[in-house]
Order: sequence, then C-alpha cells, then structure tokens
Amino acid sequence: MTRSDRAGVEIVPHWRIISRPSADEGGGGRLVIDPGPGFGDGRHETTQLCLQALAALAPPGPWRMLDFGSGSGILSIGAARLGAVVDAVEIDALAGAHGEHNARSNAVSDRIRHARKLEETRGVFEFIVANILRSVLLEFADALVTRLARDATLVLSGLVSTDVPQVSVRYASLLRDERPEVYERGDWRALVWRRVVQ
Repeated sequence: MTRSDRAGVEIVPHWRIISRPSADEGGGGRLVIDPGPGFGDGRHETTQLCLQALAALAPPGPWRMLDFGSGSGILSIGAARLGAVVDAVEIDALAGAHGEHNARSNAVSDRIRHARKLEETRGVFEFIVANILRSVLLEFADALVTRLARDATLVLSGLVSTDVPQVSVRYASLLRDERPEVYERGDWRALVWRRVVQ
C-alpha cells in the first residue's frame, strides 16, 4: 500500500480510496468511503487483501457477489464497480446504514442489496467474500459454502497466521478437500478458493 497525503489511500494495482468526492480524483478504481461505524476504510490489510482478490479474480460477464460482514460497504462497492450485483450482509444496524450511505456516494446503490441476516439472501453467488472474525467464519462455514455457485471464488479474511489451519481445514472439508491459496499482507491472511465446483 502506498499512502498519499489527505487525499486517500492507494492499493496497487487497482483501487484509490478517498473520503470525499473531488473533481481531480478521476474515476475508474476510485472508491469514496466516508469515515463511520462500518469497518473498512481501505487502510487495514484485510480490506486490502480482499480488494486485490476482487480486482484479480472478478469473473467476466454478469455475476453475483455475497459480501458477508459488509461493514462500510467497501468490498460491495468495489465489486459493483467491477460489474457485480451484490448482496451485502451486515448485522450491525449502524454499520449497515453507513454501508448504504457509501453505496449512494459511489452511485452503485442500485447494484447492492443490503440485508441484516444471511437468511435474507437468495440463490447462489459466483463470488463470496467474508472479511470477519475467525469464530464467525467457522460458525457460518456450511451456510456460506451452500451459497457458492459452480466455478465460484471464495475469499475469507480477517485472519492471522494462527487462524489459517483451522479455517482451512473446516472449509476444505466442505469443498472436496480443495486447499486454498493463502494471500499475505503484514500479519494478516486471506484464504482464496478459486473455481470451486459444487
């Protein structure tokens, strides 16, 4: 990650995250994320890992993404900018409202459906991202895996290195013993399963 002054955060190769719109910021990979109660302003390594996975692995054509634990909405907004229709699940009402505000600020609110519970989502998804606590990833493993479409991508983050074995084994047991790729940034890890066959 490179930092510029107060203008925002750059995450190579794709994203520029700012706190307010400005005429000189350009478009493309720009995400406008206002500070608020929802996690994810672009500065944390787990957010960066997920954004980079999105930029690298977004499927072609129309696709659906589930953002589980969506917080500020930063990952949902990034996916919507890449062509996804997103279900964003956030149990905290204040964080959810913050995510809805940020979706409007980025003019993608028509592509993001906000929900408070995973049970409110329907169908399967070509991409699932969950940047959340290890305990929650373990609790919801079955529910998340059942929502994967054929040839989907699954990205799990919010993990440190000691979390990786347990989470990897739990999900691999549900995914035909497929092992994940492990992305690293600082002390943080993301697990990525590509082209999961359900």
